[in-house]
Amino acid sequence: MIRAAWVALALAGAASAQTPAYQGYALPGHAAPEAVRVEIPRLGAVPDTTAPPDAWLGRDKALHAGGSLLLTLSGQYLLVDKAGLSNAEALPVAAGTTLLLGVMKEVTDSRRTRHPLFSWRDLAADAAGIAVAAALVSL
Repeated sequence: MIRAAWVALALAGAASAQTPAYQGYALPGHAAPEAVRVEIPRLGAVPDTTAPPDAWLGRDKALHAGGSLLLTLSGQYLLVDKAGLSNAEALPVAAGTTLLLGVMKEVTDSRRTRHPLFSWRDLAADAAGIAVAAALVSL
């Protein structure tokens, strides 16, 4: 709350030519901290196109693939061992549920206020994890 007040004062000071942008206290022998840069989003602002694209390989895609693999295998186990379904019956349900969760996550990501992105590459990583799980189940 106090930091927000300082930011507001800094912005108001920067707007007028008579006062400097930051009037903070510096300890003797130390430099005063630099002014806080605040970006205020505008309604209808164009998204930043200079940001790097969603990479095909990286930690995020490994997490998507690994998470989908584990969710599919977990669902398969629950449906076969606890609910009494056969492997042939349980695999489509487990895979479909995992894929649905992945799509729901991407829809949620697309509705974020900061950096909204529906990533088809994340869904491809989810599908790769599901495919590996299906291959493991069919062994």
